[in-house]
Amino acid sequence: MKTAPYLDRMHDELLRYGPLLEEEWLKLAHILKPVRFNKGEYFVQIGDVPNKLGYISSGIFRVFCITEKGEDWILAFREENRFLGAFSPFLESKPSWYGIQALEPSLLLCISLNEYNRLIAGHPCWANLSRKYLETLFVEKEKREREFLSENAETRYLNFKKAYPGIEQRVHQYHIASYLGITSVALSNIRRGLQQKK
Repeated sequence: MKTAPYLDRMHDELLRYGPLLEEEWLKLAHILKPVRFNKGEYFVQIGDVPNKLGYISSGIFRVFCITEKGEDWILAFREENRFLGAFSPFLESKPSWYGIQALEPSLLLCISLNEYNRLIAGHPCWANLSRKYLETLFVEKEKREREFLSENAETRYLNFKKAYPGIEQRVHQYHIASYLGITSVALSNIRRGLQQKK
């Protein structure tokens, strides 16, 4: 069966996390809904009870929270060929403590919570794929926490460039600074220092 290229990419991404029967994949492909987001639109607002998951066919999103001081702190970026969701609030049906916002025009392939639960109940491959994916998120979260505890801002910036190649040209400097936990001025100084070392 011939499918759209963006569905082929999603299928390949799912296979990274485990085997997937063709009939189960076709079930998912049949219920996916393409949803377009303008720059600045939210996939999840802080305080929402998430009711959907998405796959990023095109575009980039920021996952962010607001501190007690009202500061904006970016937890992660999500770009093409990544899955998107407020996963712990989604699984627990609780209000999300973080938001997810498009940083450029984006296209998501979405599935509702009810449809997701029906897939999992219908075949064990979906529970296995979900578990494997959530494991990668846990490793990513632990690595980021370790960086903040043990590495300086310059090293965190170099790690960011490796983790998100190409994103630096697509987002504002203040978004990168927010992700690194520093000011835009500090980020400019780091970049200047690295240039002088070359």
